[in-house]
Amino acid sequence: MASILFWNCRGARKKQASLYLKEMVKDYKVFFVGLLETKVSNFSKSEIENLIGKDWNFFQVPAIGLSGGIIVLWKYKLASFTCLSSSNQVIIGDLEIMEKGRWRVATVYRGKDTIHRRLIWEKLKEFRSNNIPLLLRGDFNCVLAKEEKKGGRPFQFSQGPREMSSFLARSGLHEVSFIGPKFTWCNNKDDNARILERLDRCNANSVALKNNQMVLRHLSRVASDHNPILLNFLEENFVSDKIIRFEEV
Repeated sequence: MASILFWNCRGARKKQASLYLKEMVKDYKVFFVGLLETKVSNFSKSEIENLIGKDWNFFQVPAIGLSGGIIVLWKYKLASFTCLSSSNQVIIGDLEIMEKGRWRVATVYRGKDTIHRRLIWEKLKEFRSNNIPLLLRGDFNCVLAKEEKKGGRPFQFSQGPREMSSFLARSGLHEVSFIGPKFTWCNNKDDNARILERLDRCNANSVALKNNQMVLRHLSRVASDHNPILLNFLEENFVSDKIIRFEEV
């Protein structure tokens, strides 16, 4: 099974983050990675090799100071990537996958400012497609329902969630079902001060869901306050002989 990974790593130069990334790439046969909040203004080729290993190409949006930063990386023996548009909130491009053809992939690191957030929906509208598989994945900094939050202030269906829900519905982007912990972010505090939210997600259009067997996994939270999100492409006629169980703690 080949896989796509995305992760808000909260600093790509952390040794622990690099070790965990390499482990995930090896264990899950990852060929395309999106890292968010890299906090790096410019990656060199040698830094990429230290971060993830050899045989990887990349496209980056630099951090501003120590804030933000997005990088997408692909294993060039298995895939190629052409950037169509980029900003400090998103990288949109076409990913040519061996034996799976062309996919349009948007890697999102959405800001917290409501007006700034609105720009991302306008940008994504330009590159919607009903003809090729499309994946929208990343850290949206937005909770869409009360079930996606635990602790802190009560959830309100305010302007941000309304606009995001409306965009997903109008664009025909469906949520990919996941296994693993429900919440993908934690403020790492204890007891009554602890807050858990589902900020990271993956959506796909009908073409992607109809013609491909996929499963989304929320992996363990290590070296960041966000869980890595893994999209597995299952082989045709794949039948699992395992029952997957987990306990959310």
